[in-house]
Amino acid sequence: MPKVKACKRCRALTQGDVCPLCGSRELTFNWEGVVAVLDPERSEVARRLGYERSGLYALRVAEE
Repeated sequence: MPKVKACKRCRALTQGDVCPLCGSRELTFNWEGVVAVLDPERSEVARRLGYERSGLYALRVAEE
């Protein structure tokens, strides 16, 4: 199973070397929890967490 990294800026999850949402290269393997946002405009969870785009996000990302 491929390793998944989290973006340190927006917390999006990716298997690549660049964040698919914000374009950052600041990625880490040190993260916890997953939130799947399907419809950010109607999601109370997305609103509270500040997610404006659909995608998979880490709940917590370590600073390292």
